[in-house]
Amino acid sequence: MASDTPHPERKSKIIFGIDDARENRMLLEALIKAAGYSFFAMESGKEALVTATRIIPRLILLDIQMPEMDGFETCRRLRTMPQLNPVPIVFLTAAKTPADVQMGIAAGGNDFIIKPFDREQLLRRIDYWTTRRIRPATPNEEK
Repeated sequence: MASDTPHPERKSKIIFGIDDARENRMLLEALIKAAGYSFFAMESGKEALVTATRIIPRLILLDIQMPEMDGFETCRRLRTMPQLNPVPIVFLTAAKTPADVQMGIAAGGNDFIIKPFDREQLLRRIDYWTTRRIRPATPNEEK
C-alpha cells in the first residue's frame, strides 16, 4: 500500500528559481505563477541551500554564472541533501558550451535551458520535469 502513496515532492507545486539577476527572477516568477505553480525566488546559491532545509521544491531552476558560489557548486551542494535527491535541477543559463553542459550533468543537473529562452519551451520543460518520476541524482565522481 505504501508504494501507491505518492511522494510528497510529486504533489508539490513549488519551484525554486535561483538567479542573481533581479529581472530574471521577476520574469520567472510572473511566468511560473501564471502557470499555476508557487515560486520561490533566490538570488544566491547560499540562499537556496538555507531555504532547501525548510522547503522541498518540485523543481529547481538554477543559473550558472552567479557571484560567490556558481550554479555548478550550488548544484553539487544541493545534491548532498538527501531530501533533494528526487528533485530535478534544470540549469537555466546563458552558459551553453559543451563543457558547461558536461559540468552541469557532472554536478548533478538533469537538464539545460539556454537564455534567452522561449517562454512556451520553458513551460513545456517545467511541465515535463514536474510530472515525471525522477530517479535520485548524485554528482559524478571525478576520475
